[in-house]
Amino acid sequence: MTVGAAEYDVAVVGAGPGGSAAALALSRGGLRTVILEKAVPPRYKTCGGGLLGRTLDLLPLDVRAVVERECFSAELHHHGPALSFATQRERPVVSMVMRDRFDHLLTAAAQDAGATLLAGAPVVSVAARADGVELKTKAGAVSARFVIGADGVGSVVARQCGLPELRDVIPALECEVTVDAAQFEKFRHAARFDFGLTPHGYAWVFPKREHLSIGVLTTRRGSCNLNAEYARYLAQLGLAGPLREERHGYMIPLRPRARMFDAPRVLLIGDAAGLADPLMAEGISGAIRSGQLAARAILENGFDDRATRRAYRAHLGSTLLPELRIARVLARLIYDSSRARTWLLARHGQRLSELLTRVVMGETSYRATLGEPRNYWKLLAAR
Repeated sequence: MTVGAAEYDVAVVGAGPGGSAAALALSRGGLRTVILEKAVPPRYKTCGGGLLGRTLDLLPLDVRAVVERECFSAELHHHGPALSFATQRERPVVSMVMRDRFDHLLTAAAQDAGATLLAGAPVVSVAARADGVELKTKAGAVSARFVIGADGVGSVVARQCGLPELRDVIPALECEVTVDAAQFEKFRHAARFDFGLTPHGYAWVFPKREHLSIGVLTTRRGSCNLNAEYARYLAQLGLAGPLREERHGYMIPLRPRARMFDAPRVLLIGDAAGLADPLMAEGISGAIRSGQLAARAILENGFDDRATRRAYRAHLGSTLLPELRIARVLARLIYDSSRARTWLLARHGQRLSELLTRVVMGETSYRATLGEPRNYWKLLAAR
């Protein structure tokens, strides 16, 4: 190990929801854990900021202090032909947060459990050794027996380990929009999703405490100009003249990273592993779940490298990865075939909306509903 390097059992690179969830579980399990974060929390993070019901179910702490608005209803609008559907639940379908406050809450919980946070410490190199990993950061060197890479789409950890680049990474544009009181009132009650406007993608409106988070994404790179699509969406909503607007672009991975289990003593989670939901393009729940599973694999296997990576692969293979495969099939149906999407929504739109709401609420899963051929008849049976 490097002389003078701070020594830990596990180094978590990235203080997003997945990294903090992993650090929290590891620290509660008694391991010396450090979180290496390139920024200084709390920091703005580009994201729609919608916590799904299934996401809240994963969290071992109360996050209501940072929730800006709870939406008990979700709306799905289809354009050309015009179709609209709504679902309602007694508990929030989507809880709206700003990621700076939400991420900081999770990181603080990990610190309270014993984790060390090194902020303003971007990782510049990662080198595996026989019994651990050495990381060099701009704030000094760190040695750990395992590394969890939670550093997003452009993961430095993955690149330093020689792993392939992510495939199927798509662009999204998210804007924090302030409108007048009358306009805000129209959108403050529900999470809204619009299909059939943005080519091969969708648009959304998430109401926060005093403003709207509005975004557009496409699942096929190069198929459209997202700035133009966003302007068109604002006009469609009747919000052509917002009082204030901040635009941010970001990338979302829709396919797991190839050879993600091949790096010795390194476990990739969340967007760094390519674990966003291909249908919803939502990555927070996958990040938290994979972070917790990575922590579990380390805690269960006594720092044995091969056993830990094998366990992590098995945990993902029995839970998250099958879900993503089914979601990928649904995404192709919804986003790449406008005719099929229109047919499906025209005949079964409310049924499909209820199904998706049950999935995002954690009441069921893609696999439980669509993993068996006989279940398709239940979904698409004539009304």
